[in-house]
Amino acid sequence: MPVYEYECGTCGERFEVMRKFSDPEITACQSCKAETVRKILSPTAFVLKGSGWYATDYPSKERKKTEEPAKPCGEAKPAAGCAAGACASGACASKGG
Repeated sequence: MPVYEYECGTCGERFEVMRKFSDPEITACQSCKAETVRKILSPTAFVLKGSGWYATDYPSKERKKTEEPAKPCGEAKPAAGCAAGACASGACASKGG
């Protein structure tokens, strides 16, 4: 839910209220109850943190090549004569099963 900042025209009190878009507008001050409240535009609290979302999400082609992980060498490949799914079920002739 968004947070809105209000200011009273009578007492000068500033306050923040968390409200839904569908909630009715605030018309009365929280401290003096005067009906001279107006909504204030304030800077957002949105902050990007980290090592740089743009640089890490959209790297150059050279950077992509250096960041690719090396393929492991020790992975066993299935035998050429295996039927589909035979190795996984243990019924593969090349494994002696």
